[in-house]
Amino acid sequence: MTMLLSLMLAASPMVAMPDDLAAVPVIDGWLGRKVSPRWSEEVARLYRKNECGGAVPYEGSKLLEINMLFLLSGDGKPLKVAPVNAHCPAIEKFVSGRILGTLRGSFPKSGNADPQWMRSQVRFLWSDAP
Repeated sequence: MTMLLSLMLAASPMVAMPDDLAAVPVIDGWLGRKVSPRWSEEVARLYRKNECGGAVPYEGSKLLEINMLFLLSGDGKPLKVAPVNAHCPAIEKFVSGRILGTLRGSFPKSGNADPQWMRSQVRFLWSDAP
């Protein structure tokens, strides 16, 4: 786990992670959903190296969709980032680090006093063809 991620998790408020993903509001038009396909080459490398699972065949390639939960402060700062179904620690670390590093300012501001869980998805597509 990166130092930044460790510090954020340690400093974040104690708000229980939701059990029902469907009950969590979706971040409409979140930039990460659009940007994440650019990270596919690195995710594919980590996927193969760590013998991960979860990718499905898609038009002759592999598709990996990861549901993400974000605990956001009222001013849109991510307090926690939680890949839900990655099932691969190396990919979880990579994706969380990229989000916290390059997409930190891409979350909506709610103005709420209390942190709120929201969700989105990141997607990766690659080919293993020679």
